[in-house]
Amino acid sequence: MIDAARPVQAAPELAIRVAARVAVRRRRRRIATSVATAVAAVLIAIGIVSPYVVTRYDPVVTSPEVAGVQVRYLPKGFDAPRRLRTQETDQAGQVRLRGEALRWEAGGAFVQVSVFRTDEIMRDGMDILSLNVFRSPVEPRRSGDPVLSDDGTASMWVADHRLLLKVTVSAGLKGERDRIAGGLRVTGWDSAFAGLGITYMPAGMWIAGTADTYGAALNRLWQGDSGRRVLVEVVYGRDAATLDKLRAAVPPEEPLTETRPASVHDLPAYAGATGQAGRVMLWLVKPGIGVRVRADHLPESELKRIAEGIQAIPDGRSQSVDGIGVSVDDPKLRPGPVRTALATGWRTTTRRWTGRNGDDTVTVSVQRGSGMSSQDWWNSLSSGKAKPTTIAGLSGNLLGQGASTTTRTFVWTPEFGLAIVVTSPERDLRRIVKEIAVP
Repeated sequence: MIDAARPVQAAPELAIRVAARVAVRRRRRRIATSVATAVAAVLIAIGIVSPYVVTRYDPVVTSPEVAGVQVRYLPKGFDAPRRLRTQETDQAGQVRLRGEALRWEAGGAFVQVSVFRTDEIMRDGMDILSLNVFRSPVEPRRSGDPVLSDDGTASMWVADHRLLLKVTVSAGLKGERDRIAGGLRVTGWDSAFAGLGITYMPAGMWIAGTADTYGAALNRLWQGDSGRRVLVEVVYGRDAATLDKLRAAVPPEEPLTETRPASVHDLPAYAGATGQAGRVMLWLVKPGIGVRVRADHLPESELKRIAEGIQAIPDGRSQSVDGIGVSVDDPKLRPGPVRTALATGWRTTTRRWTGRNGDDTVTVSVQRGSGMSSQDWWNSLSSGKAKPTTIAGLSGNLLGQGASTTTRTFVWTPEFGLAIVVTSPERDLRRIVKEIAVP
């Protein structure tokens, strides 16, 4: 992630200007901060001040930041923000989200930017609605659109599958809400995505979460100034069985033109154009795993560099399954070959460990793709009813509850587009699940 980290660093000249302004004030703030911290500790101890509010004010800088999200635009008239811990409750009073926020106040006007990082996978506005944290929400027209409050003062959306952002303003600033939201920048991102590693992105690009694309792909979107945009789509399953099938699976509203043969990592690929300023490269990492990269308002050399920077994550253990480390610590069991199968919307990689007599079988399947939440996928796992449960600290579903068998199957989704299925004797299930290592 060496190259990937570069776009999110502040410009050197900005850092110099900020440092020059702040250095003069730093000595004064040290004394003030020490006193304020001591007073705050006393007030918290006697119950006057909530421990969820940090009693300090951020200096006015070009881009204030909260929980890895920069605020690039703010209406005039606001000075230093207050840093808060915030939460969202549903209509029954249950806390559904916890996060951090920056809040600016001036007279009766205010702006608050809240960042929520969730354990639960969030895909789109429909998942936000299911939290029931808005009293009278305005349902989004498209799944990728934000959810709005009925009075128009609040907007919440999925910036990434475990990251929600919310902008709340006073009534007089409703017209500024979308501009504030458009100025938020996620400053850091994990190079691992959909089982692959994205190691390069042009300077000045920021991750903008997911995008509305055709349902057969897992996608991640980056944006930049002057209309620059990079969309990485990873396709698992039958739509990526061959390069020509991957080419045919592009959205009908974005047909490829000027298509010509190319190469990525010395593998056959296609390059082409789409839309008014879009360039596209697509290729197969291996049968059943395809990648499509679209770059808008970027030179072809940058598109090529982005594509070459997308790499398969090396397996960390000798007994790994599709990059997921597995430890079946039982000398009586012998590992079998790794087998793959393709379905519409996902790809399954499976390995089985068996005893000499074929007993005490352990099976681990890693399934990747956009179809993880479909009914067809659930039907492929079991025809019985799933029982929500937690094993080794992981929330998932337990299958195979029949009294006639001692074998159990546990399935969980560590991230969107990834499911792990472990089948083993009941006595060994927790130990094996605990040893599963997701990068």
